[in-house]
Amino acid sequence: LYQTCPSGNIYEYYASAIGARSQSGRTYLEKVYESLGDMDKEDLIMNALRALAGCVSGDGELTKENGSIAIVGKDQKYTLLEGDELQPYLDKLELEGGDKAEEEEEEDDDESSGDDEGEAMDV
Repeated sequence: LYQTCPSGNIYEYYASAIGARSQSGRTYLEKVYESLGDMDKEDLIMNALRALAGCVSGDGELTKENGSIAIVGKDQKYTLLEGDELQPYLDKLELEGGDKAEEEEEEDDDESSGDDEGEAMDV
């Protein structure tokens, strides 16, 4: 990706996000960009949505009304996913987020229940 600024500076990126509230998207992409080359189109779409989800303002969430994904590539026709075409990916992202939250909750429960054989405390 290439970004040209009004100042005349040109930047080359492997993955980037631009615009208001884009920092969390850039941070996410910096963490995963090395693995992007090995992914299929479905996985790339999901990673793009994960990056976008962090850029939604306030308590809002990414929806088919406020999100879209453009697919461009060598020898590939430009495709824009939005609205009902985007919804299955958003549903998958929501399920994925729920699974991760449940896993983290279970890990927290395991750590707090621990099998320590310490003495009981009076409260």
